[in-house]
Amino acid sequence: MSMRPSHALRLTALGIATASLTGGAVLATAPQSAAAPPSSYSVKGIDTSHHNHDATGQPIDWKRVAQKNVFTFLKATQGSRYKDPWFARDFEAASATSLLRAPYHFFDPKSTRDGAAQADHFIRTARAAGYSGTKAGELPPVLDVESVRVNGKEVCPKALRAGQLDIFLKRVKAAFKVTPIVYTRASFVNDCMGGKGQVFKDYPLWLARYGSGAREPQPVPGADSWTFWQYTESERVPGVPGAKNTVGTADRNVYRGTLAQLRAMANLGGTPTTPPRPGTSWPTVKPGQRGVDVSTVQLLLTARGHATKADGVFGSGTTAKVKAFQKAQHLNADGIVGPATWTRLVTTLKAGSKGTAVKALQRQLTANGHTVNADGTFGPATTAKVKAFQKAHRLTADGIAGPDTWAALVSR
Repeated sequence: MSMRPSHALRLTALGIATASLTGGAVLATAPQSAAAPPSSYSVKGIDTSHHNHDATGQPIDWKRVAQKNVFTFLKATQGSRYKDPWFARDFEAASATSLLRAPYHFFDPKSTRDGAAQADHFIRTARAAGYSGTKAGELPPVLDVESVRVNGKEVCPKALRAGQLDIFLKRVKAAFKVTPIVYTRASFVNDCMGGKGQVFKDYPLWLARYGSGAREPQPVPGADSWTFWQYTESERVPGVPGAKNTVGTADRNVYRGTLAQLRAMANLGGTPTTPPRPGTSWPTVKPGQRGVDVSTVQLLLTARGHATKADGVFGSGTTAKVKAFQKAQHLNADGIVGPATWTRLVTTLKAGSKGTAVKALQRQLTANGHTVNADGTFGPATTAKVKAFQKAHRLTADGIAGPDTWAALVSR
């Protein structure tokens, strides 16, 4: 995203980081984090503002957008007075489709005391458009915090204070009864907030990083890793108007979890869960490989109804089963187990669970130095080993093997 006022507005609603959503110079100081490319994540969406209408003055065809996207964030406000002129119309139209959606606010500090004023302006505008934060299909509201444009250059907003952001977030959370999302960059937090990102600690992060291939956004200092990743500001999206009847471009994003997890976040049933914590990432397991990760894939495939011999060898039989599973899950059926496939394969296990998935868990625990008998029964011994592993990896030591624990196990 560029740091144009309307764009900035959208980012604030998504996240508190003023760390340039535009992919500009502000991100230069952030170290790189090697992991999976955007194509590895199957849950995709866009974010929009009036800039997506400026070239043609035409409305977005949200029904077409919904054919290739799962979610959207729409800019609602900026500062304490500005309203995006297309927000109400776009929110109404997007709400009539299958798209999961939420408004965002671009934080534009003019004084050290206007966090409450901006929050109230955003809350009024979002409510007037019909957003409540708790309706089916509504994602949490977003705060966009990033650099501002002065004389064509991206600079740190001089009046920005962490206390303002804290006030905004708490006020919005109280109004909508849901924890807001924060849009930002690690480089912005480092350059414009002195590396003090603790104000974003307990909020889902939407981070920007463009043109980085397989390099995901760097975690924000003092906070957790990303939940949403804005990986480009210029992808052609059917339904977005372009000049002379062409397909226009928009910011494109991916969600780090599964569709079921995002639907839970959008009040559509289930229990919301967070992505793996910083320092963990799903490995890529592919044909020709051998070892415990391969046998884990094989056992999990069997648990998911695609019976596979657990010999630890990724041969043609395993490849065929992986492709069949991916096809059934509406994933790219390439036979390679990456992040999107891992998140569909793993299942939450706890005391009393039985089966091949438990056996896969037990083998992973042993491979990580927490030896336990791989008998396929989640008994007291397995519970103790899971807790010990979780404690060693600074996870919640509850003895339940959920996505965080699985990701830490297979990324050793």
